[in-house]
Amino acid sequence: MSNVVSAENFYCDRKTSCCFTGHRNRDLPFQGDIHKQGMKCLVSMLALLIEEACRDGYRTFISGMADGVDIICAEIVHDLAAQNKYPDLKLVCALPYAGQSAELSTALDRYRYSMLVATCDALVFVSPKYEKGCYKARNQFMVGHSSRVIGAIKEKKTGSGTLQTVNMAKRAGLELNVISLDDSPVLYIDTDGRPDLSEIRKI
Repeated sequence: MSNVVSAENFYCDRKTSCCFTGHRNRDLPFQGDIHKQGMKCLVSMLALLIEEACRDGYRTFISGMADGVDIICAEIVHDLAAQNKYPDLKLVCALPYAGQSAELSTALDRYRYSMLVATCDALVFVSPKYEKGCYKARNQFMVGHSSRVIGAIKEKKTGSGTLQTVNMAKRAGLELNVISLDDSPVLYIDTDGRPDLSEIRKI
């Protein structure tokens, strides 16, 4: 692919670069079912945070491309770029290793993934193959090239890559615009109504 860039040679202006973090579908409201109102609300809030970042001058957005929040955010950036609303908008797909797509469980997710990887501005393989620590290295790569983080997190009994990324970002002094799923009960309401997005809290 012509858009492949090595992790060592990748460069972006960190001041105008933002990365994403968040859980996989299994840990999102309604297991990530986009037809449920709670998930529609979450996607809308992520879109608002991304557009806010664009208005603040951010132009490079880095996604780790796991199913769930990563792919949702990457699609939002892809759609914004197609609208030409913001000049020089770039999507970077930072994969923990080549072959990550095999982890995706549905044909739809694999299609969404392949479309984004094929059309992104830069495709970075942090590791050539799966090995211990490749996800942590991917998270470090994203944080190391960003000044803001957008995403969604919930409290889990065991550690998660999302929590790891948030903690890395805190230590590095990044700005956090991360939605707290635990403190946002509106995301778990299955209704045809239009809940107030102001009820969604950020950490």
